[in-house]
Amino acid sequence: MMRPAYSPKELVTPENWQTLPYGDWLQQQVGASLNDWWPKIFGYHLLKLGNLSSELATGLCPVAHQINLAPESEQIQAKLEALPFKSASIDACLSTFCLEFHRDPHSLLREIDRVLISGGRLILVGFNPLSSLGMGYLWPANHKRLPWSGRLFTPARIQDWLGVLGYRVLAKECLCQHGLLWAPTRFASVQQSMKDVMPGLGSVYLIVAEKLDSPLTPVRQKWKIRRPLVVRPFPELAGRDSQSAARQRDPQDR
Repeated sequence: MMRPAYSPKELVTPENWQTLPYGDWLQQQVGASLNDWWPKIFGYHLLKLGNLSSELATGLCPVAHQINLAPESEQIQAKLEALPFKSASIDACLSTFCLEFHRDPHSLLREIDRVLISGGRLILVGFNPLSSLGMGYLWPANHKRLPWSGRLFTPARIQDWLGVLGYRVLAKECLCQHGLLWAPTRFASVQQSMKDVMPGLGSVYLIVAEKLDSPLTPVRQKWKIRRPLVVRPFPELAGRDSQSAARQRDPQDR
């Protein structure tokens, strides 16, 4: 049975990449994958949500104004579910491991959707439980450690949420065929084989989506009734019909 997305308790959010297992290596892998996308992102404002997004290098992105936002950010401090921006004011948004550690990921996605312009790009980076990373749940001690202490969602479930909000997924890829349970240098040949044979089972997913708005132009009615189906009688004729009907009634009814 699929668990609900809402968490009744607060979740511990990673303060930086070093709080994750092999965080420096993980940051390098994610940053290298994002470098292929930054030249394709255009606009005036790029919003980087969370501490991990703020620490990623985005120098290849042509967007000049880049905003770092997190509850304890040095640039803008705010809650992720209450972004201090006008509606339709952000051209692109990067969210790195935010949905997994947010109490209500649905509200977070709706808030991101509110501030994004029509045609804006949303880049989501998250952990994939359907990978070697999921083996960490076999040890109960890991349930209190990052990233297993968060709520990991499959890429397919994230795509369903984006579809409800009216987004078109432009690309989806999985990277890091590594369970974060041992050093990345171990079993390098096995990781390469998994990347070649099962590329969709990477421990980290990267989804790039575009916001689409439905047109506001009303659809013109293609048909209409030429004349009413029921003709309402005039008051005078209706009175005459009632009098004649009373005269023709059976005498026994009088």
